[in-house]
Amino acid sequence: MLMSESRRENQVLNLSDLTQFESRGIELGVVGWPVKHSLSPSMHHAALRKLAGKDPSFELWHYGAYELHPEELSQGIKIFREKGFRGINLTVPHKVEVLPLLDEIDPVAERMGAVNTLLFDGAILKGFNSDGYGIERAIEEAFGRGLAGREVLILGAGGAARATAAQCLESGAGSVWITNRTISKAEKIVSALRDKRGIIKAVSLSEVTERIHAGTLVINATSLGLSPNDPSPVAVRDLPDHCFFFDMIYNPQETRFLREGAARGFSTSNGLGMLVHQGVRSLELWTGYTADAAIMRRACEEALGLTDTN
Repeated sequence: MLMSESRRENQVLNLSDLTQFESRGIELGVVGWPVKHSLSPSMHHAALRKLAGKDPSFELWHYGAYELHPEELSQGIKIFREKGFRGINLTVPHKVEVLPLLDEIDPVAERMGAVNTLLFDGAILKGFNSDGYGIERAIEEAFGRGLAGREVLILGAGGAARATAAQCLESGAGSVWITNRTISKAEKIVSALRDKRGIIKAVSLSEVTERIHAGTLVINATSLGLSPNDPSPVAVRDLPDHCFFFDMIYNPQETRFLREGAARGFSTSNGLGMLVHQGVRSLELWTGYTADAAIMRRACEEALGLTDTN
């Protein structure tokens, strides 16, 4: 059964669809559960079209969306191998579960404890994590400089917080505090990263205002803000002056955390830039070509209804 081009690019396929899938070129995709709201197909299609304008061979590259239950991931990876896929992006809940299925893992991804980008390099399945690169570039883009030398406060202690903390180490941050309602989870990240320089420390929410200084970069790596009724993950009124607020959430565009930061006069940014730049890094790993971040961002904005497409 040969699926039409429109179905591949516009619909989410499941494991049953994947078993019947017949490649007509170089295949890429995003895998998650759920995955139907992912912006990855839109931004990667836009980038591949731009590449095809310079190199017609990219007209044969395709990017799909695949919704697999956690228990289906192993079988899905096997099918991707058999059908000659070039690369896969992974989103929740597969970033950690994929680790035992890899043949090789990039050292940075290993430190982060998660993989969001798969590269099928012949018979070898390699795992990478482009989330750290994404947040580094997004912060540099939003605030004029990246993580190097910064004091950083990370809110949350899940996979996104660990990836961010690992990137802070990679980028030479000056100091990093991780806070969470359950402090033991923050302490677990500190222990896992084995930071010999002592840059990364756990701190309770009640002690945050005593520890950080004016100008701190505060990163929301929690899910608080996805719902309009969610509170801010930190007491913004008690923070020192001149902080920078970065929220990994990009939909909605402005969470309560960002609104309260803006009301204090802080520079703020949502996570759309992070999404774009992690996608840029993934596409460059797969193609060996420089991806157009501006084109990818515009595709995301159009998919979110933020721009006039006329």
